[in-house]
Amino acid sequence: MSDDFGASVANRLLTAVPRAPLSAHCATLRGMWTDGLPRWFGEHGRHHLPWRLTTDPWAVLVSEVMLQQTSVSRVLPRWHGFLQRWPTAAACADASLDEVLREWSGLGYPRRARALWLTAGIVATAGWPDGEAGLRALPGVGSYTARALLAFSDAGIAAPSRPPRDVNLGRVAARAALGVEPHQVTPAALDSVLASGRPRALPMRQYSYALFDVGALHCRAAPRCDGCPLWRRCAFRAAGAPVAAAPRCQPSYRGSLRQLRGTILAAALDGGSLEPEQLAAALAGVPGVSRERVDEALAGLANDGLLPGAAGRGAAATGRTLRRDGVAPTATPTTRPARGSLRARRSAER
Repeated sequence: MSDDFGASVANRLLTAVPRAPLSAHCATLRGMWTDGLPRWFGEHGRHHLPWRLTTDPWAVLVSEVMLQQTSVSRVLPRWHGFLQRWPTAAACADASLDEVLREWSGLGYPRRARALWLTAGIVATAGWPDGEAGLRALPGVGSYTARALLAFSDAGIAAPSRPPRDVNLGRVAARAALGVEPHQVTPAALDSVLASGRPRALPMRQYSYALFDVGALHCRAAPRCDGCPLWRRCAFRAAGAPVAAAPRCQPSYRGSLRQLRGTILAAALDGGSLEPEQLAAALAGVPGVSRERVDEALAGLANDGLLPGAAGRGAAATGRTLRRDGVAPTATPTTRPARGSLRARRSAER
């Protein structure tokens, strides 16, 4: 079979008006672009990752939420610590939001922690929802996370699952199967390619993990093709030597609004109040602080439901506005209401 075969299949899939349904073209991809995947995954897969050794939905969800925009190396010790403290959704639901935010400190993007806490309360009250649509109704759970829960945990035992597709899996499928970058094809096309490319030797769980590992170790934004199990039949390679993508310039954390928000939240969780002197001392090490930027950070934290009630009142007392775009923030409770009223309040907060 020639190296041009994969590229020709990709061209047919990308034709504006295909001569046959996409599913028919995708059927020809099974056992082609993923031919070398099962053996490679058995030998080189990241089988040591602890969240791959459990099918408990709560443990899997905690890992998926932590891994959003946070590296595996940073998540590893924090995942263990979080689950030691709250091994079940019910245990997390019995904690206060402040406790969860303190445990989350250092992982960044604390809205994720609040969404996880809200989800814990819903699951503790009503159990895990059925299917992708039901899981997507949980706070902070989108299409990818819902599919990941179905593929990787017991939440998917009774429901057929589609491969989870994030940026990395989309890039692997687009390049290896279709010879293009993911932004050049529709999400539906990527879903079809991923579904039809699963080798029969790999269940959906292992198949998805294998593609994650290819994306992490080889098919990165700047490809590292040596040793890639998909290299031999890769349509991207057949279309021409991959060109390394220009490295993305990440904005500096120092002096950013993220640093300002994180510093204010840490001070609020530490003392529970933001009097002028306390706030000035906390922000002494943050460059570029101005009243306008502090107002923006406070408003964002309050609107996201992250400021403890005492801190929100203290900030208001200093004359700093807690309004942005005319929306008044609401104080976040630091104690939990009775379990019977929890589900309704969490639904209103989503």
